[in-house]
Amino acid sequence: MSVLSLLHEHELLANPTFSQRVRMAFSRVAREVLAEDPQTPGHPLRVSLARTVLTPNDFTSPGLTPVIASDPVVSAAAAAGHIPGEPDSAQAAVTDEQILTAVRDAWNLTAGVAPTP
Repeated sequence: MSVLSLLHEHELLANPTFSQRVRMAFSRVAREVLAEDPQTPGHPLRVSLARTVLTPNDFTSPGLTPVIASDPVVSAAAAAGHIPGEPDSAQAAVTDEQILTAVRDAWNLTAGVAPTP
């Protein structure tokens, strides 16, 4: 699976449309986390991240977008759709479902939940 170069991943995370899509995906998953079973491993850290995501103090920073731009599936989809000279081509090739899956997969890592041995 071919992925974007580091420079192209940076261009992806700096793309305003991609950043907006990722921000909304984090908001959607945050709502899911707030509704999950309190016995979920790492629940306090997961909820803390959810509350932070739902109360941002800066809508102009990339926020957590770098975590998602560097996800292998997201990066590969963006690489497959990248057309030189067309700045939106890479982000347009990434589906909403791929972004949501990447956010769900990265939630514990981002929240600081230690992996279960």
